[in-house]
Amino acid sequence: MVIPRPIDGVFRRLKTKISAVLLLIIIVIPFIRLGGQPIILLDIPARKFHILGLTIWPQELYFLHVILLILGLMLFFFTAMFGRIWCGFACPQTIFNELYDRIGRLVGGVGYGKPRKHAGVWLRVFPAWIVLSFLLSFVYVSYFVPFETLFTNLIHGRIFAAPPGAGFASWFYFFMGLTIFSLVNAAYFRENVCRLVCPYGRFQTALLDGHSPVVSYHTGRGEPRRVKKEKPGESAGDCIDCSLCTLVCPTGIDIRDGLQVGCLACGLCVDACTQVMGKFKKETLIDFRTIEQAKDSSAPRHYLRPRTLVYGTALAVLIGVFFYLLNARVPIYVSAVRDRTIYNIHIPGAGYQNGYEVKIGNMSDSVLRVRIRVRSDKRLQFLNPREFYEVPPGGLEQLRFILRYEDAGPRKFRPAIPLEFEVRDLKHGNFVKRVKNVFTFPSS
Repeated sequence: MVIPRPIDGVFRRLKTKISAVLLLIIIVIPFIRLGGQPIILLDIPARKFHILGLTIWPQELYFLHVILLILGLMLFFFTAMFGRIWCGFACPQTIFNELYDRIGRLVGGVGYGKPRKHAGVWLRVFPAWIVLSFLLSFVYVSYFVPFETLFTNLIHGRIFAAPPGAGFASWFYFFMGLTIFSLVNAAYFRENVCRLVCPYGRFQTALLDGHSPVVSYHTGRGEPRRVKKEKPGESAGDCIDCSLCTLVCPTGIDIRDGLQVGCLACGLCVDACTQVMGKFKKETLIDFRTIEQAKDSSAPRHYLRPRTLVYGTALAVLIGVFFYLLNARVPIYVSAVRDRTIYNIHIPGAGYQNGYEVKIGNMSDSVLRVRIRVRSDKRLQFLNPREFYEVPPGGLEQLRFILRYEDAGPRKFRPAIPLEFEVRDLKHGNFVKRVKNVFTFPSS
């Protein structure tokens, strides 16, 4: 486990501000309601996803796919433009590790992170981390189970109470699993997630080019660095080999060895080197530069280049597609299948009859009032339709209808008649759903 040494500087202060804002957003979001609905709730048992006022149903998972594609392209675009800033400033793994370290320093004092004092310090740090893991897991699970339900079940000890629609108390196992995972991650695994598990560090080289900024070490100025027998300032190179850049690194790497998977581009090593070199009236040996600038310090930084233009264009197109789909969205689900009990029969003196089962789902948060009509080139009689039908918010109504085709007598080999069921929202006349089906005749 790597516990970085605290450091002050431009990037440390920027990192603290960004982490505080993002941490507040992550913690607060599950507890905010918009129009009575959560801002974000991934209700898997009910198969509904509430995202920023939009309720995504199983029939609308393409919205979720587009959102994930947008997030992925944003990662590509901003990496090409500004380097690996996601890992260093916005990744939840980075944010929560810093939170655990702050709690550790708060309860462990100056001994936190120092090997000689670990034994006594951990007796105070671990209980605090357990409580923090429990509270954070409550936040995590609140993205999947409404926090009101989760809190009530915990307070009353109903740990095996299943949420509506769930076959077992999955939330409890999820809750305890996340608590244990959070504690183990903070106490042991932390930097190994970035170095061994996360794939982003490995494919970052495919996203970066010669004009993408990375944290780099000025080899020409720093080498040869000071050796143990030399006093600071006596070496041929400017680097005094203080190792402070390694001590402040969240993953414990040595940036002087070059760009690595474990480099989060957080800039803490830049702050450390800036402080040390400032004591010798020299510029920092570590800073953010593009690969081209590392070769030639006078090289300009180009933001508009083929890679960023392709990523930016694809991102703009996807965002446009998302808003188009959102604007064209009709919050009504309709399906129509043949009723096997009245498949196709002939009634003497009346004609032919077919039965249908029509399901109408209300994908909105208000009562849906609809009118159902049948559209066809032939004269099909809709038997006993009501003037309108009501579906409660989030509800699903299953209706049965009979269509009749008047005819003098049975005929053989009559072709099927195409038809459409039209379901129109009476409150919003432009909300219309149509499903196709056919009217068939007996084979003999």
